[in-house]
Amino acid sequence: MDTFMEEIKSVKISSHLKENVDYMNNLIGVGTSWDVLAKPFNFSNVSMMSYTTNGYFLTMNMVLILENLEASIHSFIANSEKDFPLEKLADYLNTNVAFVQVQPVPKMFDAVRFILSGALIIFIEGYDQALLIDTRIYPMRSIQAPMTERLIRGPHDGFTETMLMNTALIRRRLRDPRLRVELMQIGSRSQTDLSFMYLDDVANKDIVDNIRNRLKSIPADAVCMGEQSVTEWIAKTKWNPYPIVRYTERPDVAATALIEGQVVIVVDNSPEIIIAPITLFQHLQHPHEYHSYPLFGTYMRWIILLSVIGSTLLPGVFLLVNQYPHWVPSWMTFFRADRTYPLPLWAELLLGEIFIDILRLAVINTPPVLGSAVSILASIVFGQFASHIHLMQPEVLVYIAVVVIMEFATSSYEVAEANQMVRIGLLIITSVGRKWGFLVGVIAIFVLLARTKSFGVPYLWPLIPFKWRNGLSEVILRRPMIDISGRPTVLSPKKKKRKGS
Repeated sequence: MDTFMEEIKSVKISSHLKENVDYMNNLIGVGTSWDVLAKPFNFSNVSMMSYTTNGYFLTMNMVLILENLEASIHSFIANSEKDFPLEKLADYLNTNVAFVQVQPVPKMFDAVRFILSGALIIFIEGYDQALLIDTRIYPMRSIQAPMTERLIRGPHDGFTETMLMNTALIRRRLRDPRLRVELMQIGSRSQTDLSFMYLDDVANKDIVDNIRNRLKSIPADAVCMGEQSVTEWIAKTKWNPYPIVRYTERPDVAATALIEGQVVIVVDNSPEIIIAPITLFQHLQHPHEYHSYPLFGTYMRWIILLSVIGSTLLPGVFLLVNQYPHWVPSWMTFFRADRTYPLPLWAELLLGEIFIDILRLAVINTPPVLGSAVSILASIVFGQFASHIHLMQPEVLVYIAVVVIMEFATSSYEVAEANQMVRIGLLIITSVGRKWGFLVGVIAIFVLLARTKSFGVPYLWPLIPFKWRNGLSEVILRRPMIDISGRPTVLSPKKKKRKGS
């Protein structure tokens, strides 16, 4: 935390109202920042100054609350001794002021934090504590279907940018008194709210303590990019492209992760929550598998695995086969490319990757009303004229299209991005080293995955280390619910059995 915030932490609330007002007005910019509201009150000869931030309350609600507050203070003072402790007033208001939480705030740092997060803070003459009245109503959009992990059947409620709403969506599915939701603030400037969730009787204590300590030790001054910023701080990710946490917009996926013994991190202002630890094969599971019958769910799981392998290796295999055309039998002539084109085959494949990414960015950055026009223009230029002018041959266009479709079929967007980086690297090393380059590249990918860990959990489990029961068998098959009895042993859960726990 920076020096400025440390100085605020050292400041104590004064029993003199004017000292508190002068310090607070200068600190949070009253009169300069138009959205910070400061209003004095005098109820029953008790002087006080209130602070809050505009946009976090409804005006009519605030008027009713203040009227109720005034009447409650009059009633309290009329029936109390002259000198009364603030805790006693807080207890009385907490009982008599309708619909809001009231509590004393002993530290100036907490008072500032609550004001800037939308609560009503009141400093009272003669008291070295402030009074908090929680009047907050956070700006939020309505619950909508997730942008990713879409389903044909199943629930269509997705997380929003409001942490309170997101934790409620998970609570709705896990009405378990053993579910723990710990509140934290991270970022010395942003003071971003974060909820750390786990099942107390299931999650491994070492994993919980490890991730909690990493969250509390984040030294960032601001966490404005939400879940990605948090992930990079706690996971200490460098240049490894593979994601060691899972993001989801679905409350049912988050609830299932909690049941299996993982922890869930809900970051305010983000519609995606973090699941950790995670393995590669858990990334590849899709909610659609569990909203279909087991046989079709198993088939979909195989399709996803095939798409992941194909999107990673197919361009390298295509290039390798055309470096050694005598390897190709007559019934697989579709693997052979035309060698009369001016660009080498590896350059055509790499150029295709770049064009696809340019098109993807163009569609994302184009206003919706023009998106269709951009797509049509790109398909004409890229599909028809690229081969016409001998820039890229039709075979290359076909394989690029197949790879992109396989990439989109990958259930995890983050894994698909990682596979693209690996695919490009494999393409380059194969173009240089030919068959030995391809072999070295595949081995390097496998070693990278084998060495990767997610908070101490092997990334390739249950393949490495090998585990069949409640392991690889669950990766290959989407078992019927009545046959699922255990939790992933790699997480070392306190309760290894799910039924009756």
